[in-house]
Amino acid sequence: MSSREQELVKIWQQTRPEGEVVLYPGCNYMALPHLLDASFMRGVPVAGNWDLCCGEMYFRMGLFDQVRLNAERLTEYYRNKEIGTMLFSCPACMNMFNKVLPEQFGAEFDFKIKYLGSYLLEKIEMGEIRPQKKIDKTVAVHDSCHARVAGSEVMDAARQVLEETGVTIKEMALNREDGLCCGIAAGANSFSPFDIFSTVAKQLREGKKTGVEEIALYCGGCHLTLNLCSLFYPSRQQPRHILEYLQEACNEGGRSPLKRRSRVLFLNILRKCLPRYFSLRRFWLHLDNCSDSR
Repeated sequence: MSSREQELVKIWQQTRPEGEVVLYPGCNYMALPHLLDASFMRGVPVAGNWDLCCGEMYFRMGLFDQVRLNAERLTEYYRNKEIGTMLFSCPACMNMFNKVLPEQFGAEFDFKIKYLGSYLLEKIEMGEIRPQKKIDKTVAVHDSCHARVAGSEVMDAARQVLEETGVTIKEMALNREDGLCCGIAAGANSFSPFDIFSTVAKQLREGKKTGVEEIALYCGGCHLTLNLCSLFYPSRQQPRHILEYLQEACNEGGRSPLKRRSRVLFLNILRKCLPRYFSLRRFWLHLDNCSDSR
């Protein structure tokens, strides 16, 4: 990370999560802090840490005992914190806090939950956020799996924020509830990088069919996954986050670190996982535990 990004993460780790509005960055935005480094986030304290994970990846992998521990840890951490509304930039984190952790794992949170895109849209409509220029581009939108579960609010708000920046949206043939996964769920299901890549390739092909300039997305996990796999499946449609569009429309932001960061992530994955991937050692999940957790 740049020195500026490292400084942001350090501040977020030291910030006490209290106030009328607080943003939970989650792991994805802790890894992509430049997305929240903008004037439109002024006045919104960002408070998070690596060990405050929502447990989404554990949930996808079926490691429900670990998800339950995360639910207990988060419940205890946020107990008696004076938070009015918790904003979520990541639909996955939002769905975990709003639905999965309370309904399936007993978590208890006293604050209201809101998608960051909806909050930003309200600020734009009230004139508190004023894009300075219109972006003359045509983009397709990639939807997050968790946004599809959460409903139309997240998907609609993301598109409306994009439209406020001036871009024209051209939907893919498979969009919204019928859209394709970014690929990360395929990896959580089978632990296979080949499944991740083949799933990403399908989505990139869908984007290519539209003939648009870029693929806009609003989930940090999708952003990382599509950019990482696009290193090996290059297409004219570069994946780009909606917060980067808003930064550009506000005459802010700069060169995205995603290409370089994707390469670094990929090399680290290879270094840590590849030797074990070809190992003959195996483990089994007990079916009784799986059935009890459903």
